[in-house]
Amino acid sequence: MKFLCLHGAGTSSEVLEIQLGPVRDALKAHVDFEYYDGFLEVDTVEEIKNVFKGPFFTWYSPGLGGKTLVEAKAELLDLIESDGPFDACLGFSQGAGLLAAVIMDYQKTHPFSPNLFRLAIFICAAAPVLVVKSEEDAGFDYRPSAESMAHLTEAWKGPYVPGHEPRPNEEWNIFIAEKVRKAGLAIRIPTAHIYGSNDEGVSESLRLRDMCDERRRVEFDHGRGHEVPRAPKLVSQMAETINRAITNALTAV
Repeated sequence: MKFLCLHGAGTSSEVLEIQLGPVRDALKAHVDFEYYDGFLEVDTVEEIKNVFKGPFFTWYSPGLGGKTLVEAKAELLDLIESDGPFDACLGFSQGAGLLAAVIMDYQKTHPFSPNLFRLAIFICAAAPVLVVKSEEDAGFDYRPSAESMAHLTEAWKGPYVPGHEPRPNEEWNIFIAEKVRKAGLAIRIPTAHIYGSNDEGVSESLRLRDMCDERRRVEFDHGRGHEVPRAPKLVSQMAETINRAITNALTAV
Protein backbone atom coordinates (compact mmCIF):
# COMPACT_ATOMS: atom_id res chain seq x y z
CA MET A 1 0.00 0.00 0.00
CA LYS A 2 1.54 3.28 -1.16
CA PHE A 3 1.25 6.17 1.32
CA LEU A 4 1.67 9.88 0.70
CA CYS A 5 3.21 11.23 3.93
CA LEU A 6 3.17 14.90 4.96
CA HIS A 7 5.13 16.30 7.92
CA GLY A 8 4.15 18.99 10.41
CA ALA A 9 4.86 22.72 10.19
CA GLY A 10 8.48 23.77 10.62
CA THR A 11 9.94 20.29 10.15
CA SER A 12 10.69 18.17 7.09
CA SER A 13 10.24 14.84 5.36
CA GLU A 14 13.42 13.65 7.10
CA VAL A 15 11.99 14.52 10.52
CA LEU A 16 8.73 12.67 9.80
CA GLU A 17 10.58 9.61 8.54
CA ILE A 18 12.50 9.46 11.80
CA GLN A 19 9.33 10.07 13.85
CA LEU A 20 7.48 7.23 12.13
CA GLY A 21 10.34 4.73 11.98
CA PRO A 22 9.34 2.48 14.89
CA VAL A 23 5.64 2.52 13.98
CA ARG A 24 6.35 1.76 10.33
CA ASP A 25 8.56 -1.17 11.29
CA ALA A 26 5.81 -2.53 13.57
CA LEU A 27 3.10 -2.60 10.88
CA LYS A 28 1.92 -6.02 9.75
CA ALA A 29 0.91 -4.88 6.28
CA HIS A 30 3.42 -4.13 3.53
CA VAL A 31 3.53 -0.35 3.22
CA ASP A 32 5.53 2.06 1.09
CA PHE A 33 5.80 5.42 2.85
CA GLU A 34 6.74 8.25 0.47
CA TYR A 35 7.73 11.45 2.28
CA TYR A 36 7.53 14.96 0.87
CA ASP A 37 8.77 18.35 2.00
CA GLY A 38 6.43 21.30 2.44
CA PHE A 39 6.21 23.90 -0.29
CA LEU A 40 7.65 26.78 1.80
CA GLU A 41 11.08 26.83 3.42
CA VAL A 42 10.94 28.48 6.86
CA ASP A 43 12.86 28.96 10.07
CA THR A 44 11.69 26.84 12.97
CA VAL A 45 11.68 26.68 16.77
CA GLU A 46 14.88 26.10 18.74
CA GLU A 47 13.70 22.72 20.04
CA ILE A 48 13.73 21.35 16.50
CA LYS A 49 16.88 23.16 15.35
CA ASN A 50 18.75 21.71 18.33
CA VAL A 51 18.06 18.18 17.09
CA PHE A 52 17.83 18.40 13.29
CA LYS A 53 20.05 20.29 10.87
CA GLY A 54 17.36 21.42 8.42
CA PRO A 55 16.29 22.81 6.06
CA PHE A 56 12.79 23.10 7.45
CA PHE A 57 9.49 23.55 5.68
CA THR A 58 5.83 24.33 6.15
CA TRP A 59 2.86 23.65 3.89
CA TYR A 60 1.15 27.00 4.48
CA SER A 61 1.55 29.88 6.91
CA PRO A 62 -0.92 32.48 8.21
CA GLY A 63 2.07 34.74 8.77
CA LEU A 64 3.07 34.51 5.10
CA GLY A 65 -0.45 35.16 3.88
CA GLY A 66 -3.73 33.49 3.12
CA LYS A 67 -2.75 32.70 -0.44
CA THR A 68 -0.25 30.15 0.89
CA LEU A 69 -3.12 27.86 1.91
CA VAL A 70 -4.80 28.02 -1.50
CA GLU A 71 -1.45 27.46 -3.20
CA ALA A 72 -0.68 24.51 -0.93
CA LYS A 73 -3.97 22.78 -1.73
CA ALA A 74 -3.52 23.29 -5.47
CA GLU A 75 0.12 22.15 -5.37
CA LEU A 76 -0.78 19.07 -3.33
CA LEU A 77 -3.37 18.05 -5.93
CA ASP A 78 -0.72 18.53 -8.63
CA LEU A 79 1.69 16.35 -6.64
CA ILE A 80 -0.92 13.62 -6.27
CA GLU A 81 -1.52 13.70 -10.02
CA SER A 82 2.17 13.67 -10.94
CA ASP A 83 3.50 11.19 -8.36
CA GLY A 84 0.39 9.12 -7.70
CA PRO A 85 -1.79 7.32 -7.56
CA PHE A 86 -1.46 6.82 -3.82
CA ASP A 87 -3.48 4.19 -2.01
CA ALA A 88 -3.43 6.09 1.25
CA CYS A 89 -2.18 9.22 2.97
CA LEU A 90 -0.65 9.98 6.34
CA GLY A 91 -0.24 13.39 7.90
CA PHE A 92 1.27 14.67 11.12
CA SER A 93 -0.07 17.92 12.58
CA GLN A 94 -0.33 20.55 9.82
CA GLY A 95 0.24 17.86 7.19
CA ALA A 96 -2.87 16.08 8.45
CA GLY A 97 -4.93 19.26 8.33
CA LEU A 98 -3.87 19.95 4.75
CA LEU A 99 -4.71 16.41 3.65
CA ALA A 100 -8.12 16.63 5.31
CA ALA A 101 -8.86 19.95 3.62
CA VAL A 102 -7.96 18.59 0.18
CA ILE A 103 -9.98 15.41 0.73
CA MET A 104 -13.04 17.47 1.71
CA ASP A 105 -12.57 19.84 -1.23
CA TYR A 106 -12.29 16.91 -3.63
CA GLN A 107 -15.46 15.32 -2.25
CA LYS A 108 -17.22 18.68 -2.75
CA THR A 109 -16.09 19.14 -6.36
CA HIS A 110 -16.12 15.45 -7.42
CA PRO A 111 -19.12 13.94 -5.57
CA PHE A 112 -19.44 10.96 -7.92
CA SER A 113 -15.76 10.32 -8.64
CA PRO A 114 -13.52 7.72 -7.00
CA ASN A 115 -11.91 8.94 -3.78
CA LEU A 116 -8.44 10.53 -3.81
CA PHE A 117 -7.31 7.87 -1.31
CA ARG A 118 -8.61 4.62 0.13
CA LEU A 119 -7.40 5.47 3.63
CA ALA A 120 -6.17 8.43 5.71
CA ILE A 121 -4.02 8.30 8.85
CA PHE A 122 -4.06 11.47 10.97
CA ILE A 123 -1.48 11.80 13.77
CA CYS A 124 -1.68 14.71 16.26
CA ALA A 125 -3.74 16.37 13.56
CA ALA A 126 -4.45 19.99 13.03
CA ALA A 127 -8.00 20.57 11.83
CA PRO A 128 -8.59 21.86 8.29
CA VAL A 129 -8.76 25.63 7.97
CA LEU A 130 -10.09 28.11 5.41
CA VAL A 131 -9.01 31.63 4.50
CA VAL A 132 -12.14 33.78 4.23
CA LYS A 133 -10.34 37.11 3.83
CA SER A 134 -6.93 37.42 2.17
CA GLU A 135 -4.70 40.38 1.35
CA GLU A 136 -3.45 38.73 -1.84
CA ASP A 137 -5.13 36.69 -4.54
CA ALA A 138 -3.51 33.35 -5.30
CA GLY A 139 -3.73 34.20 -8.98
CA PHE A 140 -5.77 31.19 -10.09
CA ASP A 141 -9.28 29.83 -9.66
CA TYR A 142 -9.20 27.12 -6.98
CA ARG A 143 -12.39 25.15 -6.40
CA PRO A 144 -14.36 24.95 -4.23
CA SER A 145 -14.26 28.66 -3.52
CA ALA A 146 -13.82 29.95 0.02
CA GLU A 147 -17.22 31.61 -0.27
CA SER A 148 -18.92 28.27 -0.91
CA MET A 149 -17.35 26.69 2.20
CA ALA A 150 -17.30 29.62 4.65
CA HIS A 151 -20.68 28.76 6.20
CA LEU A 152 -19.12 25.54 7.52
CA THR A 153 -16.48 27.41 9.53
CA GLU A 154 -15.87 29.70 12.47
CA ALA A 155 -12.99 31.99 13.47
CA TRP A 156 -9.75 30.11 14.11
CA LYS A 157 -8.22 31.14 17.45
CA GLY A 158 -5.06 29.02 17.19
CA PRO A 159 -2.80 27.65 18.55
CA TYR A 160 -0.48 29.02 15.86
CA VAL A 161 3.09 28.08 15.09
CA PRO A 162 5.26 30.75 16.80
CA GLY A 163 6.10 33.47 14.30
CA HIS A 164 3.32 32.45 11.93
CA GLU A 165 0.30 34.18 13.46
CA PRO A 166 -2.30 35.50 10.97
CA ARG A 167 -1.80 38.90 9.39
CA PRO A 168 -4.00 41.64 10.91
CA ASN A 169 -6.03 42.17 7.71
CA GLU A 170 -6.70 38.52 7.01
CA GLU A 171 -9.25 36.09 8.42
CA TRP A 172 -8.54 32.40 8.91
CA ASN A 173 -11.40 30.13 9.90
CA ILE A 174 -11.58 26.54 11.08
CA PHE A 175 -14.15 23.95 10.01
CA ILE A 176 -16.96 22.98 12.39
CA ALA A 177 -17.43 19.21 12.53
CA GLU A 178 -21.21 19.24 12.98
CA LYS A 179 -21.72 21.57 10.01
CA VAL A 180 -19.36 19.51 7.85
CA ARG A 181 -21.37 16.38 8.61
CA LYS A 182 -24.73 18.06 7.99
CA ALA A 183 -23.45 19.35 4.64
CA GLY A 184 -22.65 15.78 3.60
CA LEU A 185 -18.90 16.47 3.46
CA ALA A 186 -17.73 14.18 6.25
CA ILE A 187 -14.59 12.35 5.11
CA ARG A 188 -16.05 9.12 3.85
CA ILE A 189 -12.97 6.90 3.53
CA PRO A 190 -11.63 4.80 6.42
CA THR A 191 -9.50 6.87 8.79
CA ALA A 192 -7.23 6.36 11.80
CA HIS A 193 -6.81 9.09 14.40
CA ILE A 194 -3.80 8.98 16.72
CA TYR A 195 -3.50 11.81 19.22
CA GLY A 196 -2.24 12.68 22.68
CA SER A 197 -4.51 13.88 25.45
CA ASN A 198 -1.68 16.11 26.74
CA ASP A 199 -1.20 17.81 23.38
CA GLU A 200 -2.00 21.53 23.45
CA GLY A 201 -3.77 21.08 20.12
CA VAL A 202 -5.72 17.90 20.94
CA SER A 203 -9.03 19.72 20.48
CA GLU A 204 -8.18 20.14 16.79
CA SER A 205 -7.34 16.44 16.47
CA LEU A 206 -10.74 15.58 17.93
CA ARG A 207 -12.43 18.17 15.73
CA LEU A 208 -10.98 16.48 12.65
CA ARG A 209 -11.91 13.05 14.01
CA ASP A 210 -15.52 14.21 14.22
CA MET A 211 -15.42 15.29 10.55
CA CYS A 212 -14.84 11.68 9.53
CA ASP A 213 -17.38 8.89 9.06
CA GLU A 214 -17.73 7.35 12.51
CA ARG A 215 -18.50 3.95 10.97
CA ARG A 216 -15.12 3.87 9.24
CA ARG A 217 -12.79 5.45 11.78
CA VAL A 218 -10.55 4.04 14.49
CA GLU A 219 -8.64 6.01 17.10
CA PHE A 220 -5.98 5.78 19.77
CA ASP A 221 -4.98 8.25 22.50
CA HIS A 222 -1.31 7.71 23.29
CA GLY A 223 -1.62 10.01 26.32
CA ARG A 224 1.43 12.11 25.48
CA GLY A 225 1.93 15.51 23.87
CA HIS A 226 2.44 16.67 20.28
CA GLU A 227 4.63 13.76 19.25
CA VAL A 228 4.88 10.23 17.94
CA PRO A 229 5.93 8.32 21.08
CA ARG A 230 8.71 5.74 20.85
CA ALA A 231 7.90 3.68 23.95
CA PRO A 232 7.53 0.06 22.75
CA LYS A 233 4.03 -0.46 24.17
CA LEU A 234 2.71 2.74 22.61
CA VAL A 235 4.42 1.95 19.29
CA SER A 236 2.67 -1.43 19.28
CA GLN A 237 -0.71 0.16 20.04
CA MET A 238 -0.29 2.84 17.36
CA ALA A 239 0.72 0.22 14.81
CA GLU A 240 -2.28 -1.92 15.71
CA THR A 241 -4.58 1.09 15.22
CA ILE A 242 -3.12 1.69 11.75
CA ASN A 243 -3.35 -2.04 10.95
CA ARG A 244 -7.06 -1.95 11.81
CA ALA A 245 -7.54 1.04 9.52
CA ILE A 246 -5.69 -0.70 6.68
CA THR A 247 -7.95 -3.73 7.10
CA ASN A 248 -10.99 -1.44 6.99
CA ALA A 249 -9.71 0.10 3.76
CA LEU A 250 -8.94 -3.23 2.11
CA THR A 251 -12.39 -4.61 2.96
CA ALA A 252 -14.40 -1.44 2.25
CA VAL A 253 -17.14 -1.69 -0.37
